[in-house]
Amino acid sequence: MEIRILGPVEPSVPPKPAQVLAVLAVECGKIVPVERLIDLIWGEEPPPQARKSLQVHISSLRRAGLPVEHRAAGYVLSAEPESVDLHAFRRLVSRAGDEADLRVKADLLGQALQLWRGTPVVFAQTLDVQRLAAAEAWVDAELALGRHAGLIDRLGTFVTEYPLAERLRGQLMTALARTGRRADAMRVFRETRKVLVEELGVEPGEQLQQLYRDVLEGSRDSRRNYLPRDAGDFTGRDRELGRLLDGDGGVWWIEGPAGVGKSALAVHAAHRLADRYPDGQLFVDLHSPSGALDALLRAMDVPSERIPESVEERAALWRARVSGRRVVIVLDGVTSVSQVRSLLPGSPGCLTLITSRSRLCGLEGVRRVPLDVLSSDEAVTLLQRILGDDRVSAEPDQAQEVARLCGYLPLAVRITGARLAGRAHWPVSKLVRRLSDERSRLDELVADDLAVRAGLELTYRALDENARRAYRIFGFLGLPEVPSFLWAHLLDEDVLDQLVDARLLDVIGSARYRMHELVRLHARELAEAEDQEQEREDVVRRAVVAALSTVDGLTEQLFLAVPRMQDSLGVVTSAARPTDKDAWFAREESLLTKLVERAAELGLAEIASQLAEVLVFAWFGLKNRYEAWERTHTAALEAVWRTGDVRLEAVLRCSLGQMHYKRDNLAQARSWFDTAQTLFVDLGDKRGEAVAMNGIGMVCRDLGEYPCALEALGRARELLESQDPEGEAHALYGIGSVKRELGDDEGAFGTLRLAETVYRRARSRRGEALAARGIGLVHRARGELDEAEDHIRRAHEMVAGIGDDLLGCYTAQAWAKVLLRKGSLDPAAELIQQALDGCRDVGDRFGEALVRRTLGEWRLAAGDHAGARVVLTDLLPVWDDLTLPLWRARTLRDLGAVHASLGDVEGADRSWREAAGLFTRLGTREREEVRQWPAQWAPPALSR
Repeated sequence: MEIRILGPVEPSVPPKPAQVLAVLAVECGKIVPVERLIDLIWGEEPPPQARKSLQVHISSLRRAGLPVEHRAAGYVLSAEPESVDLHAFRRLVSRAGDEADLRVKADLLGQALQLWRGTPVVFAQTLDVQRLAAAEAWVDAELALGRHAGLIDRLGTFVTEYPLAERLRGQLMTALARTGRRADAMRVFRETRKVLVEELGVEPGEQLQQLYRDVLEGSRDSRRNYLPRDAGDFTGRDRELGRLLDGDGGVWWIEGPAGVGKSALAVHAAHRLADRYPDGQLFVDLHSPSGALDALLRAMDVPSERIPESVEERAALWRARVSGRRVVIVLDGVTSVSQVRSLLPGSPGCLTLITSRSRLCGLEGVRRVPLDVLSSDEAVTLLQRILGDDRVSAEPDQAQEVARLCGYLPLAVRITGARLAGRAHWPVSKLVRRLSDERSRLDELVADDLAVRAGLELTYRALDENARRAYRIFGFLGLPEVPSFLWAHLLDEDVLDQLVDARLLDVIGSARYRMHELVRLHARELAEAEDQEQEREDVVRRAVVAALSTVDGLTEQLFLAVPRMQDSLGVVTSAARPTDKDAWFAREESLLTKLVERAAELGLAEIASQLAEVLVFAWFGLKNRYEAWERTHTAALEAVWRTGDVRLEAVLRCSLGQMHYKRDNLAQARSWFDTAQTLFVDLGDKRGEAVAMNGIGMVCRDLGEYPCALEALGRARELLESQDPEGEAHALYGIGSVKRELGDDEGAFGTLRLAETVYRRARSRRGEALAARGIGLVHRARGELDEAEDHIRRAHEMVAGIGDDLLGCYTAQAWAKVLLRKGSLDPAAELIQQALDGCRDVGDRFGEALVRRTLGEWRLAAGDHAGARVVLTDLLPVWDDLTLPLWRARTLRDLGAVHASLGDVEGADRSWREAAGLFTRLGTREREEVRQWPAQWAPPALSR
């Protein structure tokens, strides 16, 4: 059903219901509160029964078939907005505002205006303002299309309806003058003056008065439009274009890097504004002020013989010529303020649009419009407008990738579009493949007279030698951004400011610089062509050393099987330290990873390996940043292979083994540790062998291969004793935890207490906390819950003091189980949730599964047997995926208890039988408890 409120309300209903319908239609689809409806319909003094009357009016609307629904807060018209003429009007006007094609714009606005049939019954004044704005925009488009004669009658009607609208009267004067009816145009002005004086007591505005003077002089009859052709596929820039179109004259400085579309925006805006600046639309490609003034004066019909020789006289004549006129001037390609000072009109009614690649200052009263690259969607839309909908819609992902590889730079997108348009047989994916090679990407971005490289080359050659060198350094570093902790070791800030002014660099935040991808490729080309190989490598080496000088002081002791194994290479630790370490690393992780890869790519194996290792102990190992850990070490390892440094290879293999161990990829971890151990043995490196054996021992422990674990960890302790306290403590902790699993409680106590002592001697608070937790777990297994809680709580407090969130998850889980066995369910629940959230945040699969098992035990203790069954059953495939048979067995044991509580004897027997088999095969302490389970199980007693 169509609902019309732009005039008499339709469908036709009595007057009061019509008002109600109109208000609801304005807010179509939105709830209108009852109080607001009453206020809008009856005003400040509604009748006593207004609410009842409103209900009656609503009922009459429903009887008329209108979809008015009651809500708790009021009423709503449940209809599609497009079914209401007001919303259709607004949609057409909005589409017209986004439309570059004047014919389409005029058609859309014409359709919108045709929806009006009279004065609305509500919000008449507000809606009338919207109609007037649409009418003025429609007339602008029609005038720009040269349809002057056909406008006059309609304009006369509008002027009658809006007698105080000066702009409408000016548009009528323009249409009359352009059809040769100068006398009628002047009569309109006189009538306008009379109306304004009589009604408002004011004279016509300056713009209308200037228009009157132009009509008197006859200058309106010929238009001076020297603008280049407007781009029919102009895309995006809505915010910037809106600023230019909404402004009123003055000087605008459109600045941005080469290829970003500065000239396209200026020319497009000038075309859109042509009717508001009817005395001329001029365009000058800047070479010299004198030549530009000569071109401008000729465009304003100044004969050659009257154009002075000196710049000063030409500038004076130019200002006199445009005085009192409305002219839009585009000054394209400005490189200095001195180029444009003499070209600026003195008349306030003129508009000057300056385009420049430089950030220049010293020009008074200028408003700046900085341009950046297009958004992803805008870039694809531009490609679509060049190629057509069919080719882009046929390969949407490839079109998106083309835009990305172009860096969303308009010139680059336009070039790729032109190349594809000229090769109808090419799929978009073919150009993606050609653009994917960084080495040849700029070669692909050439089409006829368009080339990304040419624009960058022009800007580069205008720099002094210091700035050129800085440009090449940025390119060769190959980093997307360069923060102060890097560039301060490489470059002078004043030189960087030159690159910023030339729009070759962008400043991000405080003293942080970014280079566009295509600009970086150009800068790298130049570095490889103009700098010696040793100079280039030295730049990257200095950048890595700068990173090391910052990061090396942020490392922490971790309870890793693999400690730091490389020397500092003489790096001096930086005095400057980030105030917020976590925020700093979160911001810089990608950059530091890329820097390791860049150094490795250049064969700088030693410093690439060192930075990779330092990052593990400063960030990757603390926060489980596995992807960056793997990328840096894989890149460094490839560089090391090329150098043949066997020890560095073994070191990196150990670290990769540790990374896979923490990711719960036990088979892969074992492989990396085994190879590293072999290499260290061949080298005669006892410490390296011990480190690898520590890793092998921890993997074997988790796999349930306890004899292998004890052998490997024992060998590691033997090699490290009195040599490396922290490494020895790692081995002792591993041995103690194996003894606990095997039921050797006294052996576990002794070994773990010794580990705690050695950790303390090594000043490793993390290790000390880990050992304290391990001792608590032995007490818990023996049912000594008070002693267990003392140790585990102390471990949890130590971990909180050093800010290790991940280890805090494990101490929280262990403490929760003690509380659970003591019957303190609520405090246990808080700790379980804390641990679960923490493990999920860092992607710790084993930790999350461990806590989920504790959650299953909590639900069992709380009497939620069905919930416990779901949690524990879901965990079984997780343990299989992680290759952890001991934890599968323990979960099966608990699941048997759940079945028993539910009266499912068969299910309990099946779960307990499989668990017993696993415990017996593994030889763990639980194998002695199997026979007691059926007799002992009675809620709320819990398994270990």
